[in-house]
Amino acid sequence: MGDRGNKRILIIEDDLHIAEGMKLNLSLQGYEVIIAPDGPAGLREWKERRPDLIILDIML
Repeated sequence: MGDRGNKRILIIEDDLHIAEGMKLNLSLQGYEVIIAPDGPAGLREWKERRPDLIILDIML
């Protein structure tokens, strides 16, 4: 697993089923995962949590 547990990923996705599926898979790999349902919430999470990676639904 390495240092993945120290890595934080922000998923900005309006489809909760997709977001939860990605979260499950990434969490099983040892990542900390945050979900935001829209752009404004994603921006807030980015400012507060400073993730290492953002996965953004561009068709949001």
